[in-house]
Amino acid sequence: MKNLSHFLWSIFVVVLLFLLDVNTFAVELVEATNIKDNVGGIYKVGALEEGGKFYHDRQYTITRIPKEFLGLTHILVSADCPGGQKWKLTFEIDRSAFVYMAWDSRHKRPEERGQNPKGWVKKGFTDTGKVLFLDKPHAPTEYWIYKSIKPYLKGQVEIPGIDEVVGDPVLMWTLFLEVGKLAVDAEEKLTTIWSKIKENH
Repeated sequence: MKNLSHFLWSIFVVVLLFLLDVNTFAVELVEATNIKDNVGGIYKVGALEEGGKFYHDRQYTITRIPKEFLGLTHILVSADCPGGQKWKLTFEIDRSAFVYMAWDSRHKRPEERGQNPKGWVKKGFTDTGKVLFLDKPHAPTEYWIYKSIKPYLKGQVEIPGIDEVVGDPVLMWTLFLEVGKLAVDAEEKLTTIWSKIKENH
């Protein structure tokens, strides 16, 4: 009886592996292109990695990243990234995506800064309650992580104007992207898989 149960379980596992689409559990990444602002800022794209670069033009590292964000598409800004209410950042995404913004905790929260249009941060983003850190060779500095309430659709994303930090004409922030509706897509795939399994039993 024990051998029969083991045999049947083995058959089940083989069938499951056969029916599973390997893409079901593949990590999808957002491709960000044509990143530019209206004042000549420089931006680069990388992966959000523990100990990786925080800014593309400094050796500062990014650490204590919540594990669910590791590997996501990272838009690296300059340490001297400009801002202001006339500033505007745009970029293209190849699929629906949530936009995350991390802001330096030594300064005002983004929703408390002057914005153009007024109140766009609070209307479109929520504080996740999570943080990451700007780190060595800089002193460890906490950055608050905000997430877009809804995913942006494939195409152009626009980040509107927002005041720079007091005493320095820079924003002190970073950005990263996560595929939108990933959980729903995975759930639909798993539902299909289980339906196929039932059909074969």
